Amino acid sequence: MILCPSCHSHKIKKNGFTHYGKQNHKCKTCARQFVLNNHHTVDPVLREIARRALAERLSLRGICRLLGVSLTWMLNFALGIWSQTPEDLGVRSKLLKTKATERLQIIGLQTDEMWSFVGCKQNKAWIWVVFEPVHRQVIAFHVGGRGIDALQVLWKKIPRYMRKWCYFETDDWEAYQAVLPADRHLVGKEYTYFIEGFFAGVRARVSRLVRKSLSFSKKWDNHVAALQYFFWQFNLEQQPYI
Repeated sequence: MILCPSCHSHKIKKNGFTHYGKQNHKCKTCARQFVLNNHHTVDPVLREIARRALAERLSLRGICRLLGVSLTWMLNFALGIWSQTPEDLGVRSKLLKTKATERLQIIGLQTDEMWSFVGCKQNKAWIWVVFEPVHRQVIAFHVGGRGIDALQVLWKKIPRYMRKWCYFETDDWEAYQAVLPADRHLVGKEYTYFIEGFFAGVRARVSRLVRKSLSFSKKWDNHVAALQYFFWQFNLEQQPYI
């Protein structure tokens, strides 16, 4: 029985021939095309290493050199992994609320923006992040401009209950004063200490954010997807300590 190498479905049909003259097959379930007895299949162990490497300071080409795979395969693999990232970044927001209630604490969310670019430095891509410093969780993020419109998009990504009663700690960038609730907005560099430290760690672990690096993003969608995946993996790393 022929099985799809991607989804393991048995619903396979013949789909012409490759330019090498080999019989091509296509999966009716996921549309994956493949050739039987293909010696270019990547071992599952290497796939797991590649998946973990996507959350470390390695460029896609660097991972290719390390594992001996093609850039085409690596890019397709990365796109598949990035697409699995949940929109909520895996944040267990209800658990954070329960923990805060038990300890009679008010959750303070530090918010800041980090500069990056896509393609060239003139094409700025500001990374807005809402960070919960006690449990070290990325609550929400947005990539866009540095104005009020971008912050409003970020605001809508924050869980509803957090928008209602959490305190927001930022620097004195003018956009924050226009969007965040004034009665729960704390302004000052002393309130962004933890998120600035977090940003330093992000730049150290995400190759496309390293200053003066050649491994910068070439496509906006890939830039956002790679960041979203990293934030998700970071949240998962911290959750055993909550």
